[in-house]
Amino acid sequence: MTILKERRWEIMEVGEEFGPLHVTVDLAMVRAYAFSVDDFTPSHLFPANEGAPILAHPTLLCREARDVIATTYDIASGGAGMHTKHECYFFGCPAVGETYVITGRHTEKFIKREKQYIVLESDVHDRDGKLLFRQRSTHIRALRPGVAKVSQTPASGDIAPPAAPPRVVARDRNEIAVGVDLLTLGKRFNQEHLTVFAGTSWNNIHNDPELARASGLRGTLSSGLQTMAAVAELMERYFAEGWTDGGSLAVAFIAPLYVGEAITVGATITAVTSDTVTADVWCDTTAGVRVLAGSASARI
Repeated sequence: MTILKERRWEIMEVGEEFGPLHVTVDLAMVRAYAFSVDDFTPSHLFPANEGAPILAHPTLLCREARDVIATTYDIASGGAGMHTKHECYFFGCPAVGETYVITGRHTEKFIKREKQYIVLESDVHDRDGKLLFRQRSTHIRALRPGVAKVSQTPASGDIAPPAAPPRVVARDRNEIAVGVDLLTLGKRFNQEHLTVFAGTSWNNIHNDPELARASGLRGTLSSGLQTMAAVAELMERYFAEGWTDGGSLAVAFIAPLYVGEAITVGATITAVTSDTVTADVWCDTTAGVRVLAGSASARI
């Protein structure tokens, strides 16, 4: 029987490795994920043709890859933490019925502004060794009360830019050009979305309102990976396989998104080459708080 370590920053080590963790994708998992991120794109729920496998959302296994440390650490221990940044590189979509192998390693550990940070890099391969995706996630450990609290009047750095004159919006990928926006999409995650995404195997700031308040929050929070999935949905609408096989994103979760808060997900094209498009991406609440900011790229 493996004895798991308490998840404390003090004992985490750079270079320690996690896994392998084997995850078999089934239809129930795919449907639950689609619900939890409110993305029912048909191509991820139904086969493209008779006899073809169902190809799930490319972000389906991001949470499992983030939690691969559970092969060594008791992730229910060590108090609340916060996911602050995430990078992901996609090389395909997980297929229903396939088993994937997840490994990870701690690559950085540091203190910044009196907060304890740990960086985890994870790889997901299929059984033949082909890389499905790679990600890098940054976390604050031992979250203290007040760390993630947002006042009723957000700090100026967290407020979305004021309304600007109407911008050019691309209706499809043929209208992509530098400075053009993608059509925004809206999301609002309720507690059921949060609980299905986070699971119920251990209490955390996503599924337990009491624990969230004890951590200095006014309620449960959407997972950063849920808002990131909304960005992925927007990019896939325009770039299809150019996103799911060859796409990448790097985002920061710069303010908490509370349960029930509506967000607008947007992107502005910043560069176009012969084979790649790059965009600034963001998620803003209706109160004007920017909760996610970063960049994404796709093949064209």
